[in-house]
Parts: sequence; structure tokens; C-alpha cells
Amino acid sequence: MIRLTSMEQAGLALAVMSDKRDGDCGTDAAAAAFRGRLNVRVDRLVRLRQVHGTRIVDVAAIDPVSRLLPEADGVMTSQPRVALGIGVADCAPVLLYNPVRGAVAALHSGREGVRGNIAAAGVEALRAQCGGSSGQIVALIGPCARICCYEVSPEMAADWRAAGLPGRGRNLDMSAAICAQLENAGVIRHNIHVVPHCTVCGGGFFSYRADKTSHRNLVVVML
Repeated sequence: MIRLTSMEQAGLALAVMSDKRDGDCGTDAAAAAFRGRLNVRVDRLVRLRQVHGTRIVDVAAIDPVSRLLPEADGVMTSQPRVALGIGVADCAPVLLYNPVRGAVAALHSGREGVRGNIAAAGVEALRAQCGGSSGQIVALIGPCARICCYEVSPEMAADWRAAGLPGRGRNLDMSAAICAQLENAGVIRHNIHVVPHCTVCGGGFFSYRADKTSHRNLVVVML
């Protein structure tokens, strides 16, 4: 587990990401053990059925009785002691926190999420639900496949460049793309924190590209 210290220092009660030492948090058993180490009750952790889209849901709109996970790639809340969980294995976890309004969002942003600009959608969702300005938001882009290792087909790289997104040759730069999208959405560059770990070559996190595995790392945040 690593602590996402810049977000905790900004005021979040909890901001962490599991790693290989915590086991496959895509499974109920490992996720439960990880949640236990964080002292988060099972009924206080909200997760999603992630589909590589741009839909963002508010915890307040989720039926607490239903056992069905919402189909979305972003979740937000202004409720204290409610934990938000996002599963990743090369896609970027993006955290948005407005300390003035007391609201937080967790986003799952892979290649399709970047193409759909889920980062800007998350900023707008926080503003629409909780008020305040984009300039109040503190953001973090977590460990993901970075430009050193995110090589794609020539056709995919050409499509990425045609969308005006940054890269080098056939390698995509998701972190830089998300950072630019957050800035364009009004988040101040000084308030955007980028964790430099690459999930592919770093070795500490589960990586689909490196290991062809379905194992997942879990990001958990809480007000």
C-alpha cells in the first residue's frame, strides 16, 4: 500500500492505493482484507462496475439497499466517512478534492476515459453538485502506465495525436493528457499532483500490460 500523501495533507481523512503486497483487490477476499487494514466498514465503501466510460455518480443517488454496483467510471460524495473505491491496473486513478466545499471524487481514466475527458467531467460534476470553483480543487493523478511503457499500435497512436493528446512516437502520455485536461477545466496547475510510479515497469503494482493479469489495485479515498 502507498499513501497518496498530497491528498491527505490537503485534508482527506484517507487516500491510499493498494499494491502487489496487498493481493488482488479485484477479489472480494483481498479487497475485504485491505479494507480491514484501513478500518473501513464494508457498508461504507462504495465501488463501481467500471466500463471505460465517462459517467460519474453521486453516492447520495445510489440505492443503499440494492446489491448492484453502479455502471460508471467516477464516483463522488460530500458525506464524511464514506469511502470511494476505484480499481486500476495501468489505467490512471484521478482524485479530485474540494477542501472548501468538503467534496471528493474518484475517477477511473484509461485511454478511453482520457479520450472522453472524464477528468473535466469530474471537475464539472463536483462544481454542479457542491458549488465552488474549479480553482478550489486539489487533484491527483495516481500510478498508471506512463509514457515509458504505454506503446500502442500505429493506428491507435495516430488517433491519439489527432485528438491533440500528448505522446512520443507510439507511446501515449496519459498523465500529461489528464493534467492538461484538468488545467483546461480550471484546476490550478500547482494543485495537480502526479505520482511518478509506472505500473508497467515499476514492478510494485498489478499491471495488465506487463503481466496480462486480471488482478487489480484498489484506490480508496474518504473525507
